[in-house]
Amino acid sequence: IDILAFKRMVGSELSGINTYVLETTLSSQRRLLNSFAEGMSSVLPIELLSIFSGEQLRDIFCGNADIDVELLRKVVEYDGYTEDDTVITHFWDVLREMTTSERKLFLQFVWARNRLPLKESDFDAPFKIQKDNKTVGSEEDYPLPSASTCFFSLSLPEYPDKEVLKQKLIFAIENVTTMESDYVTNDVEISEGWRGL
Repeated sequence: IDILAFKRMVGSELSGINTYVLETTLSSQRRLLNSFAEGMSSVLPIELLSIFSGEQLRDIFCGNADIDVELLRKVVEYDGYTEDDTVITHFWDVLREMTTSERKLFLQFVWARNRLPLKESDFDAPFKIQKDNKTVGSEEDYPLPSASTCFFSLSLPEYPDKEVLKQKLIFAIENVTTMESDYVTNDVEISEGWRGL
């Protein structure tokens, strides 16, 4: 990594950063960064990276941090339900009303990921919502929704109203034990970046 080129690239953003600290940090990471750049160049010409901003590169490599409900809706398939069923309408309404962090938990629950691809064609498989026909013990004893992360699918019982669906879905996504139980910790580490070290 060329430190002078890096300084020119970020320009005015360096005004508050000690140049010595920057040079020391980049120099100590040079071997790692050069290996990364070499690996990237085997897939994509490095020269093309300069046409993207840092945020655009992050979105291309990591996916969109905002969970786009309409994008998810474009790739859905139904099994036992149709798009016009009341429970499905309630499901999409509940998903739209969720906070970004709740949507990330939902995505982690159904797909073991917390970001969506940028566009419809980037999905490997459709999101599947299937009807869960578990029997209900009593009027208020509805089962929780379940998911299969390998198949990007949600088994959704036919809840009587939007509030029951919301309550059960939120409980499920907030209390699930996942295959990757440390993803919450990773979110914290990612948000702090190298400053957290």
